[in-house]
Amino acid sequence: MGHVDFAILAGGRSSRLGRDKGLLEICGKPMFLWVLEACRPYANRVLIVTSSIEQKKEYERYLERFSVKGVRIVVDEESEIRCPLIGARTAFENAESEYTFLLPCDNPLVNGSVLQLLISMSENYDAVVPRWPNGYIEPLHSIYKTDKAFNAAKSSLAAHRFDMRAILERLNKILYVSTLIIKKFDHNLFTFFNVNSPMDLKKLKKIMKNQ
Repeated sequence: MGHVDFAILAGGRSSRLGRDKGLLEICGKPMFLWVLEACRPYANRVLIVTSSIEQKKEYERYLERFSVKGVRIVVDEESEIRCPLIGARTAFENAESEYTFLLPCDNPLVNGSVLQLLISMSENYDAVVPRWPNGYIEPLHSIYKTDKAFNAAKSSLAAHRFDMRAILERLNKILYVSTLIIKKFDHNLFTFFNVNSPMDLKKLKKIMKNQ
């Protein structure tokens, strides 16, 4: 499994929560650290992608506080646009493995068995992307062929496309994996549980207490 780098995207701002989501503490640990610990067993390297030097320093302080070593923090290039695609481009540019697995920083219930499943399916594909029965896709919980995805991200941004679908439109071999399959490994599909509001935060704390 040593051919995969993981990139935790921490550059987004949360208007509804009023602060950096990745640094919100849940059960004594910042949210990004739960994500990091879940992916580390399967990672060649772990990157954290931030949107500014200030944010990078803040994450460094937390890594130091929790004695986490061997994680590289990278910063997006200056841009007036803030979107996951810019974070993804930074991730692909800095990754060193053949594949890069993207994860959001506000995703603390990500399931190791699901990560293993998607990694095991990635060979010979440009991307492996979970897809819900209604057609909704999870491009920020997906694994990509690093070099091809980097080129796709660059050309998407050059064309002023700022959504993650733009990358997928520029890749040839994509495997979409139904969440019905993923459900066998993560019964409640908590892998995809994102924290976007105070209500989500409340729900997350409840789930984690009951686990």
